[in-house]
Amino acid sequence: MSICRRSAALILIRDDFKVLMLKRNNDISFGGSFAFPGGVLEETDYKLAQTDSQLILKNHSKYYCNQTYTWYDTSLIAAIRETTEETNISLDSKQLYSQIKPFIRIITPQMMKKRYDTQFFILNLNNYDTLNINKNESISYEWNTPFAFLEKYINNQISLFPPIFLQLIILKQLGSFQNIITYINQGDLLKHTYPHVFQFTNKGILNYPDPNFDLQKLLENEQTDYLKNELKIRYNQIERSDFRFQLEGNLKRLVGHIGKFQNSPLALLNGEIINDNQFTQNKPRF
Repeated sequence: MSICRRSAALILIRDDFKVLMLKRNNDISFGGSFAFPGGVLEETDYKLAQTDSQLILKNHSKYYCNQTYTWYDTSLIAAIRETTEETNISLDSKQLYSQIKPFIRIITPQMMKKRYDTQFFILNLNNYDTLNINKNESISYEWNTPFAFLEKYINNQISLFPPIFLQLIILKQLGSFQNIITYINQGDLLKHTYPHVFQFTNKGILNYPDPNFDLQKLLENEQTDYLKNELKIRYNQIERSDFRFQLEGNLKRLVGHIGKFQNSPLALLNGEIINDNQFTQNKPRF
């Protein structure tokens, strides 16, 4: 068990529905895998967030969880800063506050040695086909569709960590930036900034809050105080309605059983990734 470190990331998506992925340097966290620009929150992020709090509030008030609004401000600043540092794209945070939207907040499960509480944001950004990325952070970059990245992953051509894999599935299913914005702005807006904890099992990924899990055990094991308080408040009642995503790739039909919770975005139920009602031999590596 370990304490969560707060971090943030920014999904850059173009009009042609291609997203930017960086292949991380082997010597840093998540080395060798493809990920969105991002990193841990720094002291300078907290200071700038305090300065710009009213401006951020003006553009993001509907997404706030009352327990985490200062953390949300800082995450927004950190996502912009990290993206600027890693891609050398010049981003003016004050100009972007009205354009960036919160996508999903994912928390590393408790059994991992390194845990991160990461708020992912999303931004429509064009005209950056060629980048001069920071080679200390990443060894390469690629603009491609969510489906193309998923297909490469399933064919063992690239490495993805589970949170990135799940977000690519969501993006692929939504299909356009306008659909993404509609999804973000409908229903329970706070679903994007409340804790979203994944548990990895030998079958795949399960999500909290999920009736298949003992929430009390989760709370007892949680060592991050602010997170334990959020879980107590947000997940004291669990309601769920299920639906299914379908991903087609490499002439194979992959079906993930995914549930949509009232108070949480999307979760992979039971963890089975199946092909023609049978477990695939080449199922994604969780």
